[in-house]
Amino acid sequence: MKLEKSKSGKKNKGFYIALGVCLIAIGAAAWTTYDSVMNYSSPHSAQSEAAKTNKTVSGVFVNESSTPASSKPVSSTPTVSSQKPVSSSPASKVQVKTTAANPSSFSLPVSGKVLQSFSKKPVYNKTLGDYRAHTGVDLSAKTGEEVKSIAAGTVASIQNGGEFGNTVTVKYGSVEASYCGLNQISVKKQQKIAQGQRIGTVGVNPTEAEEGPHLHLVLKQDGQYIDPMSILK
Repeated sequence: MKLEKSKSGKKNKGFYIALGVCLIAIGAAAWTTYDSVMNYSSPHSAQSEAAKTNKTVSGVFVNESSTPASSKPVSSTPTVSSQKPVSSSPASKVQVKTTAANPSSFSLPVSGKVLQSFSKKPVYNKTLGDYRAHTGVDLSAKTGEEVKSIAAGTVASIQNGGEFGNTVTVKYGSVEASYCGLNQISVKKQQKIAQGQRIGTVGVNPTEAEEGPHLHLVLKQDGQYIDPMSILK
């Protein structure tokens, strides 16, 4: 009987050992399966987190943290200058600034028309038979016709004879006028004269005798020749 009990006890002990081994094996397998499941699900959760902070633009992932802040749009409207444009069109007449010394207006010294205009370029001279600049204007007039002052001024000089004949030069502020080819002279040097006052009478200009009777009038402004008709009215 004792021998049977001993054999029965050994069998029971072996059964429990085998059962324990099986339980351990089952636990190990369960742990392995759990770990595999966790490792499998971990990348997906990481990818989901990345998706929260990234945006897809045309199929390309763009990390918002690396995208530079948007700058304000630059206006394409051209800047308009407030300055008024300066006119480039030349003045048709010489502007003489009116001051206490400069007259406000200039009138014609004789009533005749222009025979020969002012020209800096050489023009033909019938009397001398050559070409030369015509620095004055020739106004038609009868011999002995009265020559009047073009404005109020002061007689600067009087020349008797010479290349242009009897000549009276009058200062009108910055403007200086020379009346050439006179016959009689009615004023004196340093005399103050009014506009329209008689200066003399029309005579002969030796360098333009072939052009017929006329007054040769020369004007300078600040020492430079100007066209007399640019300021005469």
